[in-house]
Amino acid sequence: MKRILLAACALAVCMTVSAQKDGGFLSPQGLWEKTAQTHRRADFPKINEEGEFWFRFAAPPTAEEVLLRINGKDYAMRTDSEGFWNLVFKSEKPGFREYHFVVDGTPVNDPGVIPVYVNGVTSAVEAPGLASDAFYLMRDVPHGDVREHWFHSGVDGNFRRMFVYTPAGYESETSRRYPVLYLQHGAGEDESEWTHSGLAAIILDNLIAEGKAEPMIVVMNNDFVYKKGDRIIRLALSENWSANFEEMFVNEVIPDIDSHYRTVPDNAHRAMAGLSLGGMLTSNIGIKRPDLFSWFGLFSGGVTDDPAKLHDGIMKTPAFKDVRLVFMSCGELEYPERVNKGAAGVNALGGRAKGVGYVSPGTAHEWQTWRRSLYEFLPLLFK
Repeated sequence: MKRILLAACALAVCMTVSAQKDGGFLSPQGLWEKTAQTHRRADFPKINEEGEFWFRFAAPPTAEEVLLRINGKDYAMRTDSEGFWNLVFKSEKPGFREYHFVVDGTPVNDPGVIPVYVNGVTSAVEAPGLASDAFYLMRDVPHGDVREHWFHSGVDGNFRRMFVYTPAGYESETSRRYPVLYLQHGAGEDESEWTHSGLAAIILDNLIAEGKAEPMIVVMNNDFVYKKGDRIIRLALSENWSANFEEMFVNEVIPDIDSHYRTVPDNAHRAMAGLSLGGMLTSNIGIKRPDLFSWFGLFSGGVTDDPAKLHDGIMKTPAFKDVRLVFMSCGELEYPERVNKGAAGVNALGGRAKGVGYVSPGTAHEWQTWRRSLYEFLPLLFK
């Protein structure tokens, strides 16, 4: 597939320096600009027209080694004449790339970029993508809003935050009501990351502007719900992680959204989807509640290759008669056979629900998979 200008190349790393001075780093030539993730009070990282990143870090004078850790690999940085550690790097993978520096064995986030929350607070840059990935680039189209919506949960006894996307025109078309997609993050993220890292609002703005997706409200909740006395297991999950979330979600979140936003409060106009842990919640909670939802998206989580056995065979019962869609997806480097078999299994049941499988080419358990999954999923909803 042809790559656009600023595309990510197949080379993992290249040093664009013509000479070294005293064993150090000589600043590369050419036009360099701050990345979109570099904050206003920083000058680095930078990016050039070739899609190369220039990372610079001020380590303590006593530092003996500084590495750039990105894409699961380590790359040695060099000092320049001013004592800064530098590396010019070109990612072999497009999209959202987490990284940090490693100073004499200690991981350190880059103070030059706006932090994100993925498996903790971390640094990230956006590597230029394929021409086919342009769907998540900001365009001059009508844009919706993303709000922080707070509520008090009696389930865990805390004030909790949801991120809520409302489409362009929501404020002006005051008599219009909208379907709702409940979209869940993974175990490494929080409720902010579908918009911050996943670019969900931009993807939906572009699709709506092209007439490919229905205007909808999107609600993003935090997956983690704790009750007093819960034992914590791996990934900071409560031992009752699914049951706790279900109690809060069904009894508090959905009624709260229906009371504060102009929704169409029935199962035909309500969808649930999620990535990784969020896909598991969609399977554990949403699919067994077809009275609440008729559209489901399982992105790299909750995918089953035998839908007929899920929740004691609920997909074969009259309770599932209103369900329209069971969408399953993953990266090509994950489990594409399971996705394709699962989607075919839904269709083999012969009900109204359509099984759709999508495999993201060349990607693994990562944001590029889930951005593409969302892009393929949204046009199928509420038709």
